Amino acid sequence: MNLDNRFIRQQDAVDMRKLSSLKVTLIGAGSIGSTTAVWLGKMGITNLTIYDDDLVEEHNWSNQLYSEADIGRPKVEALWDVMETFCSFTPRAVAHRYMDELLTEVVISAVDSMVSRKAIWQSVKKQPQVQLYIDSRMGLETLIVHAVRRSSREYAKFLHSDSDGLQEPCTARTICYTPLMASAVICNLVKRYVNGEEIPEQIVMDMTTYTTLKL
Repeated sequence: MNLDNRFIRQQDAVDMRKLSSLKVTLIGAGSIGSTTAVWLGKMGITNLTIYDDDLVEEHNWSNQLYSEADIGRPKVEALWDVMETFCSFTPRAVAHRYMDELLTEVVISAVDSMVSRKAIWQSVKKQPQVQLYIDSRMGLETLIVHAVRRSSREYAKFLHSDSDGLQEPCTARTICYTPLMASAVICNLVKRYVNGEEIPEQIVMDMTTYTTLKL
């Protein structure tokens, strides 16, 4: 297969030269992280590092890109196989929690706690090579994505404690289409970054009312 033909349908929509050389760090390989990794690969990003220390559990099956056979495996190991199959490349998979390691030009947070977000943000602030930090969050049918540039002074106010956030019942925390929408927003922000387009600071989508807010 001619590799260039894989991206022929998008070649006038995104700068493939810049996209193919872009280095991305993805922290978290759960519902948003697993879908985002695959769609970034499908879009043309091959220099991808993924951090996650969790194992695939049975309740992950309905909202993450893992099969029943993956239950009990490290998420990054299972995602490595998924991307080899569907993206024809494999990421750098790190099977431990992100701990202040060297980051890349674009960093995507797909974690599920404010403690982790605060730690990632402290690391991002210390590393000048990071030019775009994307923080994705979701509830059952609501998603919030922050796009943070180095000049941003507003993001820190969104780092509240976990106890101050909305606590959904464990049986009403996620459904498969919400992380798909979140990953679509993330991929669009990456596309906007490589094209030098306007990047909104915050996108809020409520699937129950079909309302979208861009700040």
